[in-house]
Amino acid sequence: MTELIFLVVVVTSLGVLVDSISIGVRRGRIKGFFNMGPAGWFFSCLLLWILAFPAYLVKRNEYRRVAAMEGQPAGIHPEDIPHQISKLAELRAQGVVTDGEFQAKKKELLSRM
Repeated sequence: MTELIFLVVVVTSLGVLVDSISIGVRRGRIKGFFNMGPAGWFFSCLLLWILAFPAYLVKRNEYRRVAAMEGQPAGIHPEDIPHQISKLAELRAQGVVTDGEFQAKKKELLSRM
Protein backbone atom coordinates (compact mmCIF):
# COMPACT_ATOMS: atom_id res chain seq x y z
CA MET A 1 0.00 0.00 0.00
CA THR A 2 2.84 2.39 0.84
CA GLU A 3 4.43 1.72 -2.54
CA LEU A 4 1.16 2.61 -4.29
CA ILE A 5 0.90 5.91 -2.42
CA PHE A 6 4.53 6.69 -3.23
CA LEU A 7 3.91 5.88 -6.90
CA VAL A 8 0.84 8.12 -7.05
CA VAL A 9 2.74 11.03 -5.47
CA VAL A 10 5.72 10.68 -7.83
CA VAL A 11 3.65 10.22 -10.99
CA THR A 12 1.31 13.12 -10.25
CA SER A 13 4.27 15.34 -9.30
CA LEU A 14 5.92 14.53 -12.63
CA GLY A 15 2.58 15.27 -14.32
CA VAL A 16 2.49 18.67 -12.63
CA LEU A 17 6.04 19.35 -13.83
CA VAL A 18 5.24 18.45 -17.45
CA ASP A 19 1.90 20.29 -17.40
CA SER A 20 3.36 23.43 -15.83
CA ILE A 21 6.09 23.57 -18.46
CA SER A 22 3.58 23.02 -21.27
CA ILE A 23 1.26 25.85 -20.17
CA GLY A 24 4.14 28.25 -19.59
CA VAL A 25 4.21 28.52 -15.80
CA ARG A 26 6.95 30.90 -14.69
CA ARG A 27 7.70 32.49 -11.36
CA GLY A 28 6.44 36.06 -11.23
CA ARG A 29 3.39 35.57 -13.46
CA ILE A 30 0.88 35.54 -10.63
CA LYS A 31 0.76 37.17 -7.22
CA GLY A 32 0.54 35.46 -3.88
CA PHE A 33 1.87 32.48 -2.03
CA PHE A 34 1.71 30.09 -4.98
CA ASN A 35 3.96 32.20 -7.22
CA MET A 36 6.29 29.38 -8.31
CA GLY A 37 7.89 28.01 -11.41
CA PRO A 38 7.63 24.41 -12.64
CA ALA A 39 10.42 23.16 -10.37
CA GLY A 40 8.81 24.78 -7.34
CA TRP A 41 5.49 23.10 -8.09
CA PHE A 42 7.22 19.77 -8.67
CA PHE A 43 9.11 19.77 -5.38
CA SER A 44 6.10 21.12 -3.49
CA CYS A 45 4.02 18.25 -4.82
CA LEU A 46 6.71 15.73 -3.88
CA LEU A 47 7.09 17.04 -0.34
CA LEU A 48 3.57 18.26 0.51
CA TRP A 49 1.42 16.48 -2.06
CA ILE A 50 -1.82 16.66 -0.06
CA LEU A 51 -1.65 20.48 -0.09
CA ALA A 52 0.36 21.36 -3.20
CA PHE A 53 -1.38 19.14 -5.76
CA PRO A 54 -4.88 20.56 -5.14
CA ALA A 55 -3.38 24.08 -4.99
CA TYR A 56 -1.80 23.54 -8.42
CA LEU A 57 -5.11 22.38 -9.84
CA VAL A 58 -6.77 25.54 -8.53
CA LYS A 59 -4.01 27.90 -9.74
CA ARG A 60 -3.62 26.19 -13.13
CA ASN A 61 -6.42 28.20 -14.77
CA GLU A 62 -4.92 31.44 -13.50
CA TYR A 63 -1.55 30.52 -15.03
CA ARG A 64 -3.26 29.59 -18.32
CA ARG A 65 -5.16 32.88 -18.42
CA VAL A 66 -2.02 34.93 -17.75
CA ALA A 67 -0.04 32.94 -20.32
CA ALA A 68 -2.79 33.46 -22.90
CA MET A 69 -2.84 37.19 -22.27
CA GLU A 70 0.96 37.56 -22.30
CA GLY A 71 1.43 35.24 -25.26
CA GLN A 72 0.16 37.71 -27.83
CA PRO A 73 2.98 38.68 -30.19
CA ALA A 74 3.98 42.36 -30.17
CA GLY A 75 4.20 42.78 -33.94
CA ILE A 76 0.79 41.62 -35.16
CA HIS A 77 0.02 42.39 -38.79
CA PRO A 78 -3.31 44.22 -39.29
CA GLU A 79 -4.71 41.36 -41.36
CA ASP A 80 -4.06 38.94 -38.45
CA ILE A 81 -6.06 40.98 -35.93
CA PRO A 82 -9.51 39.46 -36.73
CA HIS A 83 -7.97 36.00 -36.35
CA GLN A 84 -6.43 37.00 -33.00
CA ILE A 85 -9.78 38.35 -31.79
CA SER A 86 -11.53 35.09 -32.76
CA LYS A 87 -8.87 33.09 -30.88
CA LEU A 88 -9.38 35.35 -27.89
CA ALA A 89 -13.16 34.81 -28.12
CA GLU A 90 -12.56 31.05 -28.04
CA LEU A 91 -10.47 31.46 -24.88
CA ARG A 92 -13.30 33.49 -23.34
CA ALA A 93 -15.82 30.78 -24.29
CA GLN A 94 -13.61 28.17 -22.64
CA GLY A 95 -13.44 30.25 -19.47
CA VAL A 96 -9.69 30.85 -19.70
CA VAL A 97 -10.14 34.61 -20.21
CA THR A 98 -12.75 36.73 -18.41
CA ASP A 99 -15.10 39.11 -20.23
CA GLY A 100 -13.19 42.13 -18.92
CA GLU A 101 -9.86 40.74 -20.09
CA PHE A 102 -11.40 39.89 -23.47
CA GLN A 103 -12.75 43.42 -23.94
CA ALA A 104 -9.44 45.01 -22.90
CA LYS A 105 -7.36 42.86 -25.24
CA LYS A 106 -9.87 43.29 -28.08
CA LYS A 107 -9.68 47.07 -27.67
CA GLU A 108 -5.88 46.90 -27.72
CA LEU A 109 -5.89 44.76 -30.88
CA LEU A 110 -8.38 47.02 -32.66
CA SER A 111 -6.26 50.06 -31.83
CA ARG A 112 -3.40 48.46 -33.81
CA MET A 113 -5.45 48.33 -37.05
